[in-house]
Amino acid sequence: MGKLTNRTRLVLAVSSVMFLAVLAISPFKDFRREWKQYKHSYLRFAQTRPDTKKLVADYRPDIDQIWLPGMNVVDRCTTCHYGITQASLADQSVPQPFRAHPPIPHNVRDWGCTICHRGQGPATEVAEAHKSTLAWEQPILPTRFIQASCGTCHYADLPQTPQLTRGRALLAGLNCQGCHRLPGVERPAMLAPDLTNVGTKVSREWIYKWLKEPRTIVDKDGNVTVNGYEAEDEPRMPKFRLTETELRGLSAYLSVQKAKAFVSYKLDARVVAAWTKNPELASQGELRFRQMFCSTCHSLAVTRAGETKLIGGDIGPELTKVGSKVNPDWLITWLRDPQGYLPHTRMPRYGWSDEDLFKVTRYIATKLTDPDLLTGVPQLGQPREDEIQLGRRLFLEKGCASCHVIEGLNPQKDFGPDLSAIGGKNTSELEFGASKIPHNLVSYIQAKLQDPASVNPAARMPQYNWNQPDLDAITTALLSMKGAPPTSALQNLVVPRKEVDFHPTGAFEEVYERYKCYSCHKFNGYGGDLAPDLTYEGSRAQRQWIVDFLKNPQTLRPTVVLRMPQFNMSGRDAATLADYMTMVLQHPAANPTAVDAKQFTLAMVALGKQLYEVKYQCQSCHTIGGTGGYVGPNLSNAGDWLTPAWIEAWLRNPQALVPDTIEPRRNFTADEVRALTAYLTTLRQSIKPQKTASTTAKHAATQGAGR
Repeated sequence: MGKLTNRTRLVLAVSSVMFLAVLAISPFKDFRREWKQYKHSYLRFAQTRPDTKKLVADYRPDIDQIWLPGMNVVDRCTTCHYGITQASLADQSVPQPFRAHPPIPHNVRDWGCTICHRGQGPATEVAEAHKSTLAWEQPILPTRFIQASCGTCHYADLPQTPQLTRGRALLAGLNCQGCHRLPGVERPAMLAPDLTNVGTKVSREWIYKWLKEPRTIVDKDGNVTVNGYEAEDEPRMPKFRLTETELRGLSAYLSVQKAKAFVSYKLDARVVAAWTKNPELASQGELRFRQMFCSTCHSLAVTRAGETKLIGGDIGPELTKVGSKVNPDWLITWLRDPQGYLPHTRMPRYGWSDEDLFKVTRYIATKLTDPDLLTGVPQLGQPREDEIQLGRRLFLEKGCASCHVIEGLNPQKDFGPDLSAIGGKNTSELEFGASKIPHNLVSYIQAKLQDPASVNPAARMPQYNWNQPDLDAITTALLSMKGAPPTSALQNLVVPRKEVDFHPTGAFEEVYERYKCYSCHKFNGYGGDLAPDLTYEGSRAQRQWIVDFLKNPQTLRPTVVLRMPQFNMSGRDAATLADYMTMVLQHPAANPTAVDAKQFTLAMVALGKQLYEVKYQCQSCHTIGGTGGYVGPNLSNAGDWLTPAWIEAWLRNPQALVPDTIEPRRNFTADEVRALTAYLTTLRQSIKPQKTASTTAKHAATQGAGR
């Protein structure tokens, strides 16, 4: 065996030194690992606290891991966030990552962290755990969107997630389900107005103007407004990017939609002759308009102190300039019988007299107008056949048929992409185009919502205008949609939305549908929330009171701005509704026949009055005879209004009857409950007809009022 050369010895020596250096560096690098530094920092921090012993009781120097195979969770987050369960570390002065997690109903050991916060659970470095990498494309969810994770399991709305609830409401309110598949967002019978006969309602010029600027209408001075007035809410009709040729084509096609023969209602000539030359015609029409509480559902622009705002409800369209929009003959016919024109409309059928119809329609035609509304619209003339055919093609290509119905055109479904799993998309699955936005899911969603063409120039999605809170809310709702749970354990965590349904029958169904009671009231969870829930109205109210109230609605809560409209309801219709409510809409804890008011004595009444006025001072919130507070309902007519059984059950436990009521639960004794009930049943202030209400029964018989 030959001798080693000096060169070889040198190479071996250098290699040995390098090998020893590597061996020395490796443990040093391992000691300096990021997660170990956080471990050491936590230990040092805990030793500065008065409860050191408690904070380090379960301390371990190695990696902390939560493994929940049924939920696909492998979390090492608590390796660095070691104090996450320590209540004493909840103060804002505690540095991250040692600060305790805010109180939530889920234990970290049972749920892990990534199931809510997302990110890469097995990672042990901050960058890999929190951000996107080549191997992991779903970074941690920004805190302002954290409510999205609640929505992944909770399909029903939660009071703790207002941003998520708002986002879901926007998705439904803006009819996003017309083009997209969205889990949990129901598709109503009618997403947008039926346009089968729109040509009988509005002019081609108005259609052109609306299609050009559906969100905004520019006034004669060039100021951008919404139907003539500024509004904060995003209207349902979005803005499409339409060329002049497309505007002419669509307006031509829609203006000839008159599939159903339009038969205008003819007012009694005697009524027209008697009121036409009356100088008070418009003012009387406005008075009747307000008496019928049309603003409960419709908004009007009102100028106060130099500021114009929309006042009223949002169930129906804004009416500020409707007189410049609709055909006068159409308006009369519509008000008399809305369902005759649009069977699915939520507009109830009032018992208008011909006098009422003439007054109100003249008020609308003369006062709710804008002579400059169609300024700038070109002379369109009669629609040509080529324009009509172009408009028909565009109506389908632009997805209009996804929301609007036209007789003879098949409705479109899933016109846009399926969004049921958009919240779980990887970055590589998204199309960013030439946009300069950060390549992550949140940025993509917000860019797509604000300017669809910025990420896809060929996008068919129309333009919306969002304020930042609504943009974040709808982003939160979309992030919550991660598709079907991948495991049975996750599937079992889903809390479905409670299915609500209400199927009235018989004569009640016909009256209920005609007056559209469900637009404002809930019945067994189904319906609107503008007015009181009537699910247990049969237990709460006496039959005769219901009849009298429906014929002549009174104000029970003086501070409430939106009121029950004056339907001019017939006695027969009122009796039909009252009979059904008293027989069907009952609460098991308040059977109206269980308490007999005849058993109450004068002594009970006297004691109840003293309890009401002195001991419990109920007048702080309730009014009797014009005195008292306005927080609760007026009790002046409680004896004719409320059933004794309901009063007793309410005094015992109001939340058992109405869970979200603000009425406090007091610890009344049984004798106090009986005494207060006895007193309240003696309060009988008869309902007086409204001074502003007309005696419409006589008019209906002689002037052709609608039913």
